[in-house]
Amino acid sequence: MTGDAGTGWRTLIRRFREAPFWVMLEVELGRLLRSRKLKVLLLITFFPDIVYLLSPNASGSGVSAMLKSFQYLMLDLLPNYWLGIIGQLITIILMSDLLASEIDRGTVRLLLAKPVKLGEVVAAKFLAGLGALAVLFGVPYLVIWLYNPVVYSTGLDGLKNGLSNFLLVFGATLLVLALLGALTMFISVVISRPLYTALASFGLVFLLQYLLPQVPYIKNPEHYTLGYQTVVLLKSGFDKVDLSTFSGSPTHSVLFLLTAIATFLLLTWGWLRKREFPE
Repeated sequence: MTGDAGTGWRTLIRRFREAPFWVMLEVELGRLLRSRKLKVLLLITFFPDIVYLLSPNASGSGVSAMLKSFQYLMLDLLPNYWLGIIGQLITIILMSDLLASEIDRGTVRLLLAKPVKLGEVVAAKFLAGLGALAVLFGVPYLVIWLYNPVVYSTGLDGLKNGLSNFLLVFGATLLVLALLGALTMFISVVISRPLYTALASFGLVFLLQYLLPQVPYIKNPEHYTLGYQTVVLLKSGFDKVDLSTFSGSPTHSVLFLLTAIATFLLLTWGWLRKREFPE
């Protein structure tokens, strides 16, 4: 019986991996991970790590000091670098090419000539791009998480205690990047040119991020910026710093981001259907 169950699971996994959606996701993710673009972008996301590795400026020792340092470091780097203009531009550059290049070259029709649905194309492209972004931003976070116990002499205990903070930062980052990616993919199917998509997406994000807070008629407009919402997300686990000035519920922010992501992906699918690509 055990052998039959094992064979059944292997058959199920093989069929799943042979499904058109999974094949497309695997191929697209592999292409992105092997691309020169990703290697260049990884150097950019890794730059703060180089500075930190060379000059960690440790203050004290022990797990508590390590956690406090990690939280302060992320509160500085996430809104100002990794999820600031630099990180937003990296995300837009990567995501703007996924669908727009297929439409621009006409290869989207070749994709849809295969046994794959339009919704599967959108989902596979989005998840592949998000997977590449997870590598781009996850590697720098991982290095800091692994390096901090060395700096603060906490060993395995430091790794274990710092894991929840690392996962929180990584999860918050993926949520924000997924929103930017979904928005960029929607703009890409409207404009259908990778370069123009990148310019339009960055222009729109810049307008909302940096000009909206200047509008005097909106109450607390800075609350609607990605940097502010990122800090709200971190409130759920950052207990070594005072974030009481940041109002808002992490749960509400997560629900808002997930709803916005789903909305932009549905709009992307709907716009592609409107263009009457054959399935």
